[in-house]
Amino acid sequence: MEPSRILWQKDGVFAAKRIPGILLTPAGTVLWWCEARDTLSDWARIDLQLVRSEDGGKTFSAPLTLASGDAEHPTVNNPVLIAGRDGTLFFLYCRDYSVDGGDVFLRVSHDDGLTWSEPRDLMSFTRPAEHNAFAFGPGHGIETPDGTLLCPVWYVKKSAGMEPRSHHPAVVSSFFSRDGGGSWILGEEIPATADCPDPNETAAAILSDGSVYFNVRLTGAGVRGETRSMTGTNGFSPLSPIPEMPDPTCMGSVISAQIGGRHVLISSNCASRTERKHLTLRASFDDGRTWPNFLEIEPGDAGYSDLALIPGDDPAILVVYEQRFGEDVRLAKVPLADLL
Repeated sequence: MEPSRILWQKDGVFAAKRIPGILLTPAGTVLWWCEARDTLSDWARIDLQLVRSEDGGKTFSAPLTLASGDAEHPTVNNPVLIAGRDGTLFFLYCRDYSVDGGDVFLRVSHDDGLTWSEPRDLMSFTRPAEHNAFAFGPGHGIETPDGTLLCPVWYVKKSAGMEPRSHHPAVVSSFFSRDGGGSWILGEEIPATADCPDPNETAAAILSDGSVYFNVRLTGAGVRGETRSMTGTNGFSPLSPIPEMPDPTCMGSVISAQIGGRHVLISSNCASRTERKHLTLRASFDDGRTWPNFLEIEPGDAGYSDLALIPGDDPAILVVYEQRFGEDVRLAKVPLADLL
């Protein structure tokens, strides 16, 4: 495994770059994106920035700002990117977590992320009468085998009786489009269970039979959770804990890959019940029922992470992750053989 390298460090412009995401476009471009924050607060004034690499992550372009907070709505947040198989890119994000006059938006690129459409307001598709705080992902979304564009979401129901800005207690669902991004639907609610409290930030991947797997952050459980659905839109199994995946209530990621005719599910998270340390990759060969292979890639301070796969004769995993709550953003390139 190559040593990880710094993508960004705290400077005189931003206090942190948090919530990084990464993916490989169908054209082979690596994209990573983040919340560039004026302060460490989740309610900071934020720019959403996207960076491109056309050489597999060796070098990156200058950041492109896709949304900026202003005096009225300082917080633009929880960006998620979906790469359609036809090359269309879909950039979803929120403004002020949809509360206090906030909204949710979509921008689209047809040229591999070089230029983007004007923001389109999608708030009406989220059943706004039912929720207060609402957020995508974070990380990247997926396109299912039947062409559905899909992104996990979390939100706080108004019926929970919390003040509008509260992030807890949340439920999880999916936000999806079956018509190439023209219209969107908020899927079936996935509620908490006794051993999976307050589910929130969630990552999605495709399983070997084409069904959808959600790997879920749980507040205070000390482990991650999971749920499955044939469609990713409804019929989810009850949330269940993953005992072999300790977690300190932090975002993690999951991707799927076909390697030598074998389906592999790959996850990343901070493998500690209490601290954002020990960033670890895991591999499952049975659709997430067991995770026998693991590799620690960052023993010290870590945090939110996201994954992308570079295919080829020597496939590698790209891991973008934060340290010190986004004062550093790092990129690790891990040969898949090291994990498998």
